[in-house]
Amino acid sequence: MRFLFLADMQLGAYASVSGLDQATIGQLAERDIYVDAVPKVAGFEWDSDRYSEAITMANSIRPDFVVIGGDMVDDNESQEQLEEVFRITHRLDDGIPFYWVPGNHDIAVDTVVPTRHSISKYREIFGRDYYAFDFGSYRFIVLNTVVVDHPEEVPEELDQQMEFLQYELSRTSPGTALVFGHHPLFLRAPTEPDSYWNLPLERRSELLRLIHHHRVPAAFAGHWHRNSVAFDGDFQMVTTGPVGVPMGADPSGLRVVNLDGGRVTHEYRPLSPPAG
Repeated sequence: MRFLFLADMQLGAYASVSGLDQATIGQLAERDIYVDAVPKVAGFEWDSDRYSEAITMANSIRPDFVVIGGDMVDDNESQEQLEEVFRITHRLDDGIPFYWVPGNHDIAVDTVVPTRHSISKYREIFGRDYYAFDFGSYRFIVLNTVVVDHPEEVPEELDQQMEFLQYELSRTSPGTALVFGHHPLFLRAPTEPDSYWNLPLERRSELLRLIHHHRVPAAFAGHWHRNSVAFDGDFQMVTTGPVGVPMGADPSGLRVVNLDGGRVTHEYRPLSPPAG
């Protein structure tokens, strides 16, 4: 079985980080956000071209399915960005299923804290924000990590999602479930300090407890706009670089994941350098 995981096409993000002066770029670097100085642009043509190339690559690879791991748009209030995401996504060949994962830019009005209204709006546009599906002998579990990250406005959503995760794992044979979310549980070590880029240790620990109890081999995420593969025992936390704007050394790209006889292997495939 082969699937693709791609994230952070974030249509409109290139324009939002264009035209910055060196002082602002330095301030972003202090927050672990690394961007290049580029001339000011408007719109989302650059991001759209990157996503179009990713879909073309997907059609060439012919995976069993594609997981779109969140931050589809930069501004979830922009109807133009949303329409462009759907237009490009539907260029994926009809025989290749695809699955949405909510990112913080998709489901939180302020791009950080989700509310009942923002979750309801996401569900109207993209469908379920957490769910599971079967493919072959595996069960794939999609989580809304934006709620896990910041549940303060929607504590009931966090409770329901944790109950859902426990239920889904309980009915899955050990070692045959994989987890998808937008936020990585951790980037380098399971007990690393909380940051904007990972899930809070309090809730991360509970997720890891369930993951180890049910022998989940791997989870896949985006959000960091660069690559990381970290371990907690036999569990792999795989963070994938962006289809859109890089914020570190890794170029735009997507991840190819192979499942073979219980083994999970993967590689990051860069997109072609952008024109110009």
